[in-house]
Amino acid sequence: MTDDPRFGPPSWHPESMPHRHPDGGPHPHQEGGPPRHPEGDPPGAMPPVPGGPGGPAAEEAAPVDIETARHLWIAVIGLGVASMLVGLWSLWSDRAAFLDALMTDLTAQDPSLALPPETADTVLTVAMGFALLFAAAITALVWLTVRKMRAAKLWARAVLTGIGVVVVVTTLPSLFGLGGVSGTVAVVTTILGILQAVAAAGAVYLMHRRESTEFFVRRRG
Repeated sequence: MTDDPRFGPPSWHPESMPHRHPDGGPHPHQEGGPPRHPEGDPPGAMPPVPGGPGGPAAEEAAPVDIETARHLWIAVIGLGVASMLVGLWSLWSDRAAFLDALMTDLTAQDPSLALPPETADTVLTVAMGFALLFAAAITALVWLTVRKMRAAKLWARAVLTGIGVVVVVTTLPSLFGLGGVSGTVAVVTTILGILQAVAAAGAVYLMHRRESTEFFVRRRG
């Protein structure tokens, strides 16, 4: 018996049997199933994209002045470390003459303060080691404060402003007395200090510009 195409396939034909989903429900492409997106899942079923609607808000980009100030503070830290290393290297390379002059002064003031050369050298070495550790701790704290400033922390900006003022004020005598400085090490450390003060002053100025202040206020709120 030939099937009449006008009336569709008979009930026993495989095409006339309803397709079922493996979980027992109707197939999603048939009537009764949920509508599907042409590419697979409906748009509402797609997971939220980070930073987009429904996802966590993207972090606000810092103004150019804040980024420039951050780089200037990195320069301040680097110049300070370089100046300290130059000074310690000069002291270590000429420590014999330094110890002789120091012990001569101490003996002139109080003969009981005289130390054997070996003990004096040990004391100087230990003192330089502590100076390096102290400088490393200060450098780490300043670097942490710079990162907090970049994250729009007002207290960090206040601390860095104070540091910048101190650096500039303590460098002014070196700036005006640069012509009277003698010795390679003294000239190098003086130039490094002046550059450090200029970078600190520029960083403080940029942190307090209008766009920078608005950035701190927005992030605070």
